[in-house]
Amino acid sequence: MQYQPKGALLPKKWNEIAALRDYFDGAIFLLAMLVVAFRWEVIGCLVFLGIIGATLVLSDRLSDVFLPLILMTVFVTRCYDSFDVFVKYIPLYVAVILCAIFHFIYYRAKPKIGGSFFGLVAVSLALLLGGIGTLPASDYFRPMTLYYVLGLGIFMILIYLAAQPRADEAARDRFLFGLFLAGCLAAYAVLIFYVRGWAEFRETRRVLNFQSSNNLATFLMIAMPIGFLYSKRNRALIVTPALFYLATLFCDSRGGIFLGTLEFFLLLAFFCFYRSDWFRRAFFIGFFLLTVGLVILFLPRVLTFYSLDRKIDGFSELTIPQLLKEAIKKVVDNGEARVGLVGRSLADFRKNPLFGVGLGYRGNEDIYNPVKGAMNWYHMWIPQVVGGLGIVGILAYGYQLFLRVRLALTRRAFPEVTLSLCYLGLFMMSQVNPGEFCPFPYAVIATVIFLFLDGGSGIEKKERGKRENEPERPE
Repeated sequence: MQYQPKGALLPKKWNEIAALRDYFDGAIFLLAMLVVAFRWEVIGCLVFLGIIGATLVLSDRLSDVFLPLILMTVFVTRCYDSFDVFVKYIPLYVAVILCAIFHFIYYRAKPKIGGSFFGLVAVSLALLLGGIGTLPASDYFRPMTLYYVLGLGIFMILIYLAAQPRADEAARDRFLFGLFLAGCLAAYAVLIFYVRGWAEFRETRRVLNFQSSNNLATFLMIAMPIGFLYSKRNRALIVTPALFYLATLFCDSRGGIFLGTLEFFLLLAFFCFYRSDWFRRAFFIGFFLLTVGLVILFLPRVLTFYSLDRKIDGFSELTIPQLLKEAIKKVVDNGEARVGLVGRSLADFRKNPLFGVGLGYRGNEDIYNPVKGAMNWYHMWIPQVVGGLGIVGILAYGYQLFLRVRLALTRRAFPEVTLSLCYLGLFMMSQVNPGEFCPFPYAVIATVIFLFLDGGSGIEKKERGKRENEPERPE
């Protein structure tokens, strides 16, 4: 007899009313906005963890947990170097973990293995083997090393197996909606930074520096494609990708500014021709031409906004092409840690070509010394794989990337194409920041994206016959 998953502990009449989930999502988002506005990150984190724990126990839908989880991650990114603050609440974390264990046991269902699963297995093995023969046992078994090794490997496998049985169309749409609201909250957080720093901004007319800019830019790049998807149902939302892009430009994140710009124009070009009506096509073309024209016209002011006028000799005398060339040169070769870490990655690869130096390696602290509780990153995806995991890591991550690209190219439903593009934003940002080497939230987001793409063909068959493939939300 086939096992039937147990229903939610919520009263049946509550569990079946879709409007209650809308109210829940709205309340969670408003609460997150209050946390950002009043700088209540610590207490907000504790409250959201309580909500997450209760939801895991009461709801049989794992997708209900994603929104509070991802919004909490957005506002907690403002708490830079706060390990000593959050480590005090370990009992609460344990309670939430116990709630998760309860959820996965009580609401268990038989998972199906998809194509992306084998990439997770390969990467997990590479992570476990990373540093063998080079990394001392004391560094390999450090709690932080184990967090990253197990979190990026075995934990992702468990996430896949636990979430896969619930990976239906409704869960996919809630996941997309959660990512979209995370982008909205990130844009709102950028706005709040400028409201608080308005006096300085009005005086300098230059981008404000804030520590969470890289993470906020990453969330904005992940969410950017979803606005194009939702604009098919509600034309008013056609402006949201531009708003996300504008918020990215106001982040003091070079990766976000350059890669976010590249992503935005790639998305404009792609969605201009992918299932667009005349209105959307005209809007995308017009916005593309307007943006490029304004940047060219006001390029000196744009570069001044990012303080590049202070770094480029003879700034006022250079032509537009010369300014672009010098600006790119200053951004790429700025005498910062990433430039030195590329060379260190190759040197570390030579130390142990087969397994690399491992995720627990601390030999590069003279170039980059991370905050307490963080890994000693190479701060870039490719150098991290090459130097940290060697040939085994290159083969494992290359295999995973091959499976993911192949899977993305075989999916045709509009929401699934959008998920693939969300991952593209994350992958691009991972080339200049830790990105996917952060177990939570970015590695989890990537894993869940391809978990849904694994089941995409089944979902697509259910949707066949509809006029357009799009999520139920937002209205």
